[in-house]
Amino acid sequence: MPDPFFVLFGGFLVSAAVALWIALNRGDRIGSEPGRNDEQPPPPKNAATSVRRRGQLAGCIALGTIGLDVAVVYGAGIPSSGGTGITVELGFAMMLLAVVWFIFRREAVLYQVRIATAMYGLRTPAEPRLIKAAEATGAFIRLLLFLPGLFIVLLKLILR
Repeated sequence: MPDPFFVLFGGFLVSAAVALWIALNRGDRIGSEPGRNDEQPPPPKNAATSVRRRGQLAGCIALGTIGLDVAVVYGAGIPSSGGTGITVELGFAMMLLAVVWFIFRREAVLYQVRIATAMYGLRTPAEPRLIKAAEATGAFIRLLLFLPGLFIVLLKLILR
């Protein structure tokens, strides 16, 4: 039986995630240099700020995913799968992992290249072929996570 409280609570979590992301992005523009207009490019950011920003984005996506999960699973009244282990939560978790991996894809590629050079004794400055192969592998695995997760969620919504 659908519960409107959980639908509203899930919607609140999704809107809170969006509002938090807007507020976190707006913080860089407020209080900038007094004589600077908006047409000038922003000053360059260091790597720590970039990683922090992507971490904030990952947190907002996680909060939004939890909100969608609460609204769909508990609010719409989708029953448990009866012990099969394939649930809507699994689908949302797979999609969340793929999206967070997409956000941190540069760090993941650098880690893959570092591991591959250590395991196979390759040269330390990686060849462009090796970097392209690591990017393609990461994109393939992200698709393998996102598409089945989306399929699980849609199938559970249709067949409830």
